Amino acid sequence: MATHIIHPRQFLDPDQLDAFLERGWRPTGQSIYTSDYLRTDDDELHGCLQIRLPLKGFTFKKRHRKLLRRNGKRFTAQYAKAGFPDQELLAVNRRYMADHPDKTREDLEYNVINEAGQQVLNTHILRIFEGEQLVAFSYFDMGQRVIYAKAGIYDPRFASASLGLYTMLLEVQHALDLGFTHYYPGYYSPTFSAFDYKLRLGPMEYRDISAAEWRPHSTDPVAQPEDPLHLNREMLREAREALLAAGVRAEFREYPSFTGRFRPVQQGENVMLDAPQLLLIGRPLPLEFYFVLTYDNEVRRYRFDVVRTANLYDMRVQILSRQGVPRFTTPVVVHNRIVESERLSVIIRKVRERLAGTSPS
Repeated sequence: MATHIIHPRQFLDPDQLDAFLERGWRPTGQSIYTSDYLRTDDDELHGCLQIRLPLKGFTFKKRHRKLLRRNGKRFTAQYAKAGFPDQELLAVNRRYMADHPDKTREDLEYNVINEAGQQVLNTHILRIFEGEQLVAFSYFDMGQRVIYAKAGIYDPRFASASLGLYTMLLEVQHALDLGFTHYYPGYYSPTFSAFDYKLRLGPMEYRDISAAEWRPHSTDPVAQPEDPLHLNREMLREAREALLAAGVRAEFREYPSFTGRFRPVQQGENVMLDAPQLLLIGRPLPLEFYFVLTYDNEVRRYRFDVVRTANLYDMRVQILSRQGVPRFTTPVVVHNRIVESERLSVIIRKVRERLAGTSPS
């Protein structure tokens, strides 16, 4: 499953958070989600990989120890259970947002309570003070043996003190003091450098999506993990060539509206298409139905589906990517799964059978 979100309605036990993180899920606000892909604010698509820092035998790098010592003399740190944000937190967040509008939210309460006013994750806050003045803070979720870094905010007037990195280092130290096994800084993207700083904390592990295993992340530039979006595109390219050779029309499209799966759904509601890219097979069907082929990196299988419009409008979607790649701009739900297989021969046979008729059922 490439993209999904769960909204717990009761407190999630710390060991359950450990298990979710182990399986490649991660918190957002007071929810738990998984996604192998990233849609940026400028409507570009990237693959992303979950990473974690093993703490057994871990030692800080020399430059990080220096920063901890220097800032430790200047600032004081306070840890506490996170509550509703006060005016001090909101003021620092407003100043941070003025410089970094894409890195925080105006509604800080999103980090600590859900829409029902509950805190279902064990969310804590780290506050950094210079004297009596709050200069930075971070939210993190605590499991039984792990910490997940959720958000780090600092006053831009103190940017020279590297407070964003400093809060992360203090969180790592906090996890070490508690005897925890891992520190999770979230994810990074092989093709979107905004999150590369996370890899500099120490020897990281990344989660191999198709193998469902955590593996050491190499520091060798030529031995990096494969980008999930690139792999997905290559598998669809192979399928398109095979379909064209079989005389079947197949057009590649990006599908940015895969993020629609993050919206809350009612029980029994049709599930939106779970893929960042697709092949449009044949010609559009009547009543806004379509044949589409997608590839799931996790199970390593192609999926041939009938989809139909979801009666939603994606206000962010652009017709073309920055590189000129055409997009499928209509949010759709899966009406019927015709076949799922790792073998292209099976897919092609089913496609040709279905295209012999025109019924979407």
